[in-house]
Amino acid sequence: MYKTKNKLKILSIIIVVLVVIALSFSLYVKHSLEHPFKVTNNKEFEVKKGDTFYSIIARLNSQGLMDNPLISKAYIKYNKVPGVIKPGLYMLSKDISLNKFIQDLSVGAYDKNYLKVTIPEGFNLAQIADRLQERGIISKDAFIKACEDYKTPSYIKEDSKRKYKLEGFLFPDTYELKKGMQGNDIIKLMLSHFENQMSLLQKKDKITIDKNDYDKIINMASIIELEAYKDEDRSVIASVFYNRLSKNMKLQSNVTVEYALGQHKEKLYNKDISVNSPYNTYVVNGLPEGPISSPGIKSIKAAVEPSNTNYLYFLSYENGVSYFTADYNAFLAEKKKLQGD
Repeated sequence: MYKTKNKLKILSIIIVVLVVIALSFSLYVKHSLEHPFKVTNNKEFEVKKGDTFYSIIARLNSQGLMDNPLISKAYIKYNKVPGVIKPGLYMLSKDISLNKFIQDLSVGAYDKNYLKVTIPEGFNLAQIADRLQERGIISKDAFIKACEDYKTPSYIKEDSKRKYKLEGFLFPDTYELKKGMQGNDIIKLMLSHFENQMSLLQKKDKITIDKNDYDKIINMASIIELEAYKDEDRSVIASVFYNRLSKNMKLQSNVTVEYALGQHKEKLYNKDISVNSPYNTYVVNGLPEGPISSPGIKSIKAAVEPSNTNYLYFLSYENGVSYFTADYNAFLAEKKKLQGD
């Protein structure tokens, strides 16, 4: 009887201990799911394309930011969390739960201090500065000053006559930029993206481009970007300009005149095309002093791999009409017809 009582007492103690352990573990799991991150202040982190919840947890854990990665991974696996993740910049806080964290990554609830800023293909540096100011990232003057002071990469020609030495090399795309971001940091990001795109172009097309040729390629591509209204015309337009250069003919590109004037005009007059500027290709021989816009990859590719034609003239209109010819008189006749003269 005595032994039976002792056994019951021991069993009761074991049950109590197990209950306490289970309860403690349950509370620990609950706390780990409600407060999975070891951060005191808000911390930014980047989710990259191709990331999974597991890889994100592993990366955060390697940085000492996860309380218990095993519990977080088990929760994701047990609940069969969908693997929908939107890349971007996010903010971690000590109060965010794992469930909220998963929801944020699934819907793209980005860090509110970061904004998506789209720089369209064909924007020049001044327009980029305007866009950054409009989005509240940095003032126009501060960004232009940063561009003027920036130490340029070796592939950009040293030329004091250029309006902006970084013109053409700030790659057009959608960026996530932080309000109050320094101009130097924005420039580094855009130049790095440019270099990556040039590397990808060479890898994809299995071509080699000497970095010493980047400057003249971007110069040509910047003109093509503003002259072409259709993608299929880009390489043909490139051929026209290269053909003219080979014959020592002036490029006579209207978009270079507009850059020289500092404004877009629906119609250019003789006084416009006569403006004395190293960017006016009605006046100067060869390419303008420097790039006149930030070209996209399609225009850059066209500048690298132009079509093989004998064309010397072209007309390109916003309604999609394109006309190419090697005959000047035919060009004039077509121009007159299209303009309704």
